[in-house]
Amino acid sequence: MERDDVPAAAGVLESFSLDGDAVLVTGGAGGIGAAYAEACAEAGGDVMLADIDADGAESTAAELAEAAGADVRAVACDVTDEDDVRDAVDATVDAFGGLDVTFANAGIGRLFDPVHSQDLEHWREVMAVNLDGVFLTTRESAAAMRADEGGRIVTTASVLGLVGTETPGLSAYVASKGGVVQFTRQAAVELGPDIRVNAIAPGWVHTGIGGGMMREDAPGMEPVQEQMRQETALGRLGYPADLKGLALFLASPASAYCTGAVYRNDGGYTTT
Repeated sequence: MERDDVPAAAGVLESFSLDGDAVLVTGGAGGIGAAYAEACAEAGGDVMLADIDADGAESTAAELAEAAGADVRAVACDVTDEDDVRDAVDATVDAFGGLDVTFANAGIGRLFDPVHSQDLEHWREVMAVNLDGVFLTTRESAAAMRADEGGRIVTTASVLGLVGTETPGLSAYVASKGGVVQFTRQAAVELGPDIRVNAIAPGWVHTGIGGGMMREDAPGMEPVQEQMRQETALGRLGYPADLKGLALFLASPASAYCTGAVYRNDGGYTTT
């Protein structure tokens, strides 16, 4: 039985195409953001990398454009600044003729003091980037998408937005990512049906976050990373490339009936 509100069937591979779509990725200069951008460029999307590291974003954009044969550009953006975020969205619309997909990805994570001696300035620094930045990116992107035909927004949460950790000094990070989880769910309700909003919750991934504590060769971090591996069902830490498939799924028509969900991509960390 056919229904009017069910989209016409398409080939499954075709449903993952971003051909002609405009994509904005905050925090796109490296790490997980660069992996998201790479996935979208490989799928045919036109991609704008927005990052406070303007030189890094330019370099990554050039590399991705050459490798994927796609239109990949860069714009300087501090996601804690309303004007910067608005300008990044406008730059994407101006460059590509619209905005179809946004990854609200920019974030920071640092080890500070435990809760009983946590500095308020450090707390606010993390919240400003990880939570305020996601809010501003979502708000400005949604305004542009609603002026057109809608779109898809993907936030970057964390498994530490779902569970706690024995590692002290991460209270601000854990709280900010928990906020992203709940914000994503509420944004999906308020922005539907034209805009779908979902979150990716990565586990322990080798990136430059935390002042480099998650790099494979991080000085003094091998015992900590070994404990993380032991607590992960797959027995290893992740790499940014491990997130590309899920990112493309949520950015593409393949996830047309998915919104308000939080997808764990953590190697089984939260199952152990």
